[in-house]
Amino acid sequence: MKAKIVQPQSGKQVADPPPTLLVAKLVGATVSNRDESNGYLFWGLVALFIGVPELLAAFSKTLKADIPWPTVSNLVGKDLESHHHWVALLVVAVIVMVTLRTLDSRDGKKKAGRSLRAPAAQAADWAWGRWYIALVAAAGSAAGLLASAANANKNQLGYAIYVTLTVFGIVVPSALAYWANRVLDVPTLFATLAFLRQRAAWVAAPVVALLVVLLFHLALYPWPNYHFGNP
Repeated sequence: MKAKIVQPQSGKQVADPPPTLLVAKLVGATVSNRDESNGYLFWGLVALFIGVPELLAAFSKTLKADIPWPTVSNLVGKDLESHHHWVALLVVAVIVMVTLRTLDSRDGKKKAGRSLRAPAAQAADWAWGRWYIALVAAAGSAAGLLASAANANKNQLGYAIYVTLTVFGIVVPSALAYWANRVLDVPTLFATLAFLRQRAAWVAAPVVALLVVLLFHLALYPWPNYHFGNP
């Protein structure tokens, strides 16, 4: 069953719930219900893998020390930004560029949230999303195991895992869509959030709020852990 991600027109049936302008802008051309569920599955797993350690580390230093890999904020903020201050500028620049790129609808050259060089109607749909999600999870696990077997320290283990997940989970699907016109049925994070907001705005609102807090935490680390005046 297909759900058209376009503005509703009179006399035509649309999916229930009807698509909103936000979904049309962030998602682009038509996607199936399976695409949407794959987005929830993939980004839900990513949220658990990144968000749970972040929360545990925020609430307890003991739990933070017990987590075998570093949190994203600790790796980027405490390690990279403390040694290379320009990384903070890079983080902000990446956030801005990704946001602008996401809001660029490009008139028919976007599908499942991914930018295309050719019209979306010409893109080939790859229905291998579930297998690809399993592949990404396996690749991240393998990278961590190999790094651990090579006696990597905690930060090196984190780099091995997070870089692998970034490459296979974000870079490869986006590159396939843009350069090869092949769209995997796993929507981008922003497209998935747009779907979630359309179906359950009360869930999407706190999720987006937590995501924004994490982005500020990465860019302005160790915000909000600042002492104002006497500690």
